[in-house]
Formats: sequence, C-alpha cells, structure tokens
Amino acid sequence: MSLRFRLNLLITVLLLIFMAGVGFVILKDTRTSIKEGVEAAGRVTTQLLDTVIVSSYRNPELGPTHEVLKTFLESLGHVRSLDISLYDGSSHLIYLSPPSTYRTDEEPPAWFVKLVAPEQEVSVRRIRFGQLVLTSNPGGAIREAWTGVRNLFMIWLGFFVLLNSVVYWMLGRALTPVNSILRAINRMEHGDLAVRLPGFPLPEYNRIAQSFNNMAASLEASTMESRRLALVVKQTGDAIMIHDLNGNISLWNPAAERMFGYAAEDIIGKSAELLTPPGRENELRQNLAAIAERRPIYNYDTQRVTRSGRLLDVALSAAPLIDPQHNKVVGEICTLRDITERKHAEEAERKLEENRQLTQLIQSHIEEERRSLARELHDELGQYVTAIKTFAVAISNKAKAQMPEIEGAAQTIAAAANHIYDGMHNIIRQLRPGALDNLGLTETLRDAVTNWQGQYPEIEFDLAFSGKLGELGEMLNINLYRIVQESVTNALRYSQATQVSIQLARLASGEVELTVCDNGVGMNICNVDQTQHFGLLGMRERVQSLRGTFEVESELGKGVKIKVVIPV
Repeated sequence: MSLRFRLNLLITVLLLIFMAGVGFVILKDTRTSIKEGVEAAGRVTTQLLDTVIVSSYRNPELGPTHEVLKTFLESLGHVRSLDISLYDGSSHLIYLSPPSTYRTDEEPPAWFVKLVAPEQEVSVRRIRFGQLVLTSNPGGAIREAWTGVRNLFMIWLGFFVLLNSVVYWMLGRALTPVNSILRAINRMEHGDLAVRLPGFPLPEYNRIAQSFNNMAASLEASTMESRRLALVVKQTGDAIMIHDLNGNISLWNPAAERMFGYAAEDIIGKSAELLTPPGRENELRQNLAAIAERRPIYNYDTQRVTRSGRLLDVALSAAPLIDPQHNKVVGEICTLRDITERKHAEEAERKLEENRQLTQLIQSHIEEERRSLARELHDELGQYVTAIKTFAVAISNKAKAQMPEIEGAAQTIAAAANHIYDGMHNIIRQLRPGALDNLGLTETLRDAVTNWQGQYPEIEFDLAFSGKLGELGEMLNINLYRIVQESVTNALRYSQATQVSIQLARLASGEVELTVCDNGVGMNICNVDQTQHFGLLGMRERVQSLRGTFEVESELGKGVKIKVVIPV
C-alpha cells in the first residue's frame, strides 16, 4: 500500500468521521425539531378543541357536543402532525381527520424514520355523547426533514468525492519528490554513491535532499578512503598484519605472503609466535604489552623467520587497534619491512669506510715513504753527486795545462754529475715537491705548471685559483697535487691537446672544487673501463678516501674534463 493511498485513506476516514459526526448532530436536531413540532401542534390543537368543547357545553342550543365537534373538525380538515378521531357514545367512529398531502411523493427510508420519529403520543378527551382521540403523526415532518437531509447528503457526497479527488491529486504532486528520493536511495543501495538529489521547492524536501547529499558525499569519501586504504594494504611492499592482544593473526596482506611464504588461509587465526625466531618470544610479549598500554612502536629492527626457516631482518612498526565504540584496545596493527638490503648496504658502507680508511692510510704511508726517499736522495745522493762534480772540476783545473786528456775526461765527469743532479731533482720533484711543504699548494702548482710549460712550449697552460686555499691541510694538499699531476700527465701523453686548463676553488659551502680539462681528442667514456685505467682508478680512490666526488666527462674530439669536489 503506497504512502499516497495511505494518506488519502486517512484523510477519507477523517472526513467520514467528521461527516458522521455532523450527520449525527443534524439527525439529533431533526428529531428534536420534529418532536417539538409535533408537541406544539398537539398542544395548540388540543387547546383549540378544548375551547370548542367548552363552548358547546355552554351553548347547549348548538346541539350535542359530538355533533358540534364533528362539524368543527370537518371544517378544520387536516391538522399537521396529528390524527384526530371522533367516536359517538356507542364508540362508533364518526370522524377521522384526512391524511396529510404534504410531500406524499417522498418515502423516507425506515432507518431514517426510526432515527427521527418521536414516540407516539395519544390524548383522549371524553365529551358528552362521545370520545375524542388525538394521536401524534409526524409523517409530514419526517418527509420534509428527509427531503432536506437527502439534499444535504447529496451535497456532502459530491463534496466528498470532489475533496477526495483533489486531495489525491495534491498528494500525488506533493509526494512526487519521494519517487526521486526512493530512486536515489535504490541507486545508493546498489553501490552508486555518486548519486545526488536536486533541490526541491518545499523546504522539508529540500532539507531532506541536502541531508541525503551530505550523507552521500560523506559515504563516498569514506568509501574512497577505505578503498585507498585497502589498495595500500594490498599493494604496499611492507607486510601488514593485524592480530588481537593474544597474538592471533586476523589480517595478512599479499606482501606478508610474499615475504614470509605463508598464504592467508594458512596463517590467519594462528599466533604471531609462528614468525618469531627462537629466543625472541619475550620480545613479542613486550610489544603486545606496549600496545595494550597504547604505546606505538616505530622502526624497531628485529628478525622474523619465514616459512622455509630463513631468518629475515625486518623493521617493525606497530600501533594499537582501538574499538571506536568502546574506546578500547582490541588488537595491534603491525607492519614489517624487509631491511635485508639495507643491512647489506650498511655492511657494504662499513666495509667501504674501512677501505677508505685503509686507502688513506696506505696513501699516507706512500707519501711518507716518498718524502723520506726524496729526502734521502736529496741529502745522501745529492752530496755524493756534488762531491763528484767538485772533484771532477778540481781535476780538470789541475790537469788543464799538463794533461789535456785528463781535463777532458774530468769535464765529462762534471757534465755527467750535472745531468745526474738534474735527473735526481726531477725524481725528487716527482716523489715529493719540496715547495708543497714550504710554499703551499698554490705555489707548488704554479711551479709545476712552469715546469710543464718549459717541457711542452707548444701547449698553452691556464691555471686559476679562487677562495681561501691556504689552510687545507697536508693530506688534502698532497692529494689535490697528485690528482692535478696525474690528470696533466695523462693529457700530455695521450690527448694531443693544445690547451690545458686547471682551476682550483674553495666554494662558499666550504668544499674544494678542482677542474682539469683539455681540448684533446677525448674518448668515449661509455666504452672505457675505468677500473683498468690505473690513472683514473688511482684518482677515484684518492677522492673516495676523502669522501669526495669524482667525475669524468669526455666525448670524441671534445677533450676530457675531470671534476673533483672534496669536503673540507
């Protein structure tokens, strides 16, 4: 049964009750009116006839009373609401009032007559030589009342039908938005949360539409958020599980299945102790106790065991699962991230750091040995070469006049001593430039560039400095010098360059930046195995030992650029 029909039925019942009440009042008033009319007619007629009877008694010459009364009644005719009967002394009916002719074509129904007809009243008057009987007869009044009630009933019936039709039509128009609301609810029931209701003219329906739209928007946002969370749980690379405060697992995402080898149906309902390595059971109990006290756990490095028995390094994070209705902790949301690669990377970083320190120590020892060797060459071999040269010059001077052959040999020895001395100084410069300890890095580089310019006059050298370079420290100075030395040596030997540029700068960030580039033939850097080129490998190891960055840029025909950045 539709709401429209129910409302219309309710209005019809109320209208019928109202009409029944009005009808009851009208019938009651009609009954009262008929009764009062009958009684009034009876009293007036009785008084009139009593007057006639009294007059006949006082005037016997008029004849017997019953004859006088009969004559009067015949002249009176019908009396409304009364039947008059006159009997003689022998109880023979000598007169009966004629019936009413008023609305004789009307035939009120029996139920109406029964409802409005008053009780019949009979009045008897004894007269001389006869008897007068007055009987109430409301037939004419009832027919008259029925005519009015029937007309009123027809009006009521027409009004009832018209009012019901109008109400049914108005209810249909008023309830039209309900169909739109029901269709929207049905669409939402089938999962269409994007459905929205339009605005309605009636304020009540408009408020319903606004509330429905707000609810739909909230549900859509919540559903989208839930879907996103579900996708995160399914697609994340971290293992996610939910278990109660007893450790029994109730959620197991695909990442957990991949990480530990257990399918969801194999592990849901089982204890998380299944994943705990022997000896770490107390750790699980401590975590559950912390969660019960609403203390979350963040990135706790631990180990778990897979289905195959392999120990897995994981970072564990956990948060309490709270029942929003009772604000009670009911379980734990736990995420496990595989940190095996991170552990390997940390181990590799540790070994790399050890290698850096070892490389730096080796280079330090090498430089120390070079310095010691250069000093020995300078102090010991230099003295011997100087002594040889001195002796050769002395012999040459003494034998100049008497033994020309010996003079020539002595001069040859002196020239050889000079050559040995110059070669020795070149070797010393290669082993350990003396200017580096006495004058600093910038002057040492200027001296080196001057030496290279003298050896290779056809090549144009460019040397530039910027920033504070005077307090870099011995270790950094010697390594920068060796990098420049190796870079320029490679350019001079292989690049066929006509220009070599060296730029050394102290950046605003405190780092030292060294750039050595040439305009030589270059190389295809992608095809060069830098691990097999010991010059590049040595420079890279030096830079890495100082925690710096080493870059080589080159193309065929466009020269080579070496860039080094070292933190101070």
